[in-house]
Amino acid sequence: MTRHWPLVVIVSVYLIIGTLFATRIPAWQMPDEPAHYNYIKQLAERGLVPIIKPSDWPRDFQPIGPDKRDVDIAPLTYEDHQPPLYYLLQTPVYAVTHGSLTALRLVSLAFGAFTIGFIYLAVLAIFPQHAYLAAFAAAFAGLLGQHVFMLSGVNNDALAEALLACAVWQSLRLIRPSGPTRRELIALIVTIGLCLWTKVTAYLAVPIAAWALLRRPASEEGPGWGRGRALIVPAVAAFLLGLPWWVHNLQVYGGLDFLGLQRHNAVVIVSQITPAEWIQQHGLGSLLAYLLQTTFQSFWGQFGWMSVTFDKRVYIALLIDTLVSAALFMLWWLHGQSAKRRLQGEMTTKSGASVYSPYLVLTQSQSRQLTTLALLALLTLLSFIWYNLQFVQAQGRYLYSALIPISLAFALGWGFILSRREAVARWTWLVLLVALAALDVYALLRVILPAMKV
Repeated sequence: MTRHWPLVVIVSVYLIIGTLFATRIPAWQMPDEPAHYNYIKQLAERGLVPIIKPSDWPRDFQPIGPDKRDVDIAPLTYEDHQPPLYYLLQTPVYAVTHGSLTALRLVSLAFGAFTIGFIYLAVLAIFPQHAYLAAFAAAFAGLLGQHVFMLSGVNNDALAEALLACAVWQSLRLIRPSGPTRRELIALIVTIGLCLWTKVTAYLAVPIAAWALLRRPASEEGPGWGRGRALIVPAVAAFLLGLPWWVHNLQVYGGLDFLGLQRHNAVVIVSQITPAEWIQQHGLGSLLAYLLQTTFQSFWGQFGWMSVTFDKRVYIALLIDTLVSAALFMLWWLHGQSAKRRLQGEMTTKSGASVYSPYLVLTQSQSRQLTTLALLALLTLLSFIWYNLQFVQAQGRYLYSALIPISLAFALGWGFILSRREAVARWTWLVLLVALAALDVYALLRVILPAMKV
């Protein structure tokens, strides 16, 4: 742990700030928290996995305003279609604490700590000699304001993100030169199985693992063991792990609704606006402007049930930072492509240093690992677009499945611009940690709590 002490610092700061969020923010002021809470309650009191019904979304229900108290949450059970793993893990906590919302929130917060750790390990799997890149990525993901806000509430995103991050880390390890061990493959299959029992967003672990298996070094393939055949055993094993839940849904909801999503959409559509309705009322330009602005704002911080926002000046500063970081990342990529062409076949630079570096030429394994993360980002974006083709849901938190590639892109961009001053670059994670922690505390004390009349 001597080498990885930055991770300890990052997780500690995250837990401190997250605990403040979990204990200070009033009940039910986090999106969908009542419905997730009621799922746990039903499991604890009835001992059965609930089934979503048309009455689970009250027709007159509106998002809970920041100043509302004494809300009757009993009718809010529209998350009953979700896979049960998160709720099963929370059920003993509910029973022991007599339904304490704070206790359930703190368990979710603990799951978030694992997410940070796996993000750190995933980046370290690509750049093992540059732990400060892993620390930067972990600090970005761990102290991102909206992310802390969501992880400190009761919802299954916390466990889903942790398991997906774990599966991505395990998948990246398949691509390293030494290749995977049998134990690592079994661990990956088990993680994927847990993903299938947690949330549909975590299902992205399946294509990522498949891609990683196909991108394994050729030297790891034994005689007659082709890349396609290498997928068969893991695919069958993962399918068998998820099969009981899918069969349950087919029996309950009928048709081909093995995920329960068709039933969920039918239940909530009574109060959800569709893109077609928006375009008819306001036009396509209005829809695109809303999607871009609200997605950006809610990625960084739009709290409560999307009703508590930063001052516009904060969003402008965050937009500038995002654009600068994106430009630095593009510079990193372009410089790497140029160096690869210029140094093709060379093993050392004129100074005698190895050409292989995050800021010069990547190894074959690193290129394949980064391509895997690019695939994760693409699939996350396509999932976000697909969801918004059904309902207008411009919530930046739906992009958190891609936090590993996003946070690594930030790390590589800033690391590249400071690469000639590596002694400085090694501490950028700490600067980021302090800045985001300060913004989080400001958000809680000066934005969220005043808006909620606390």
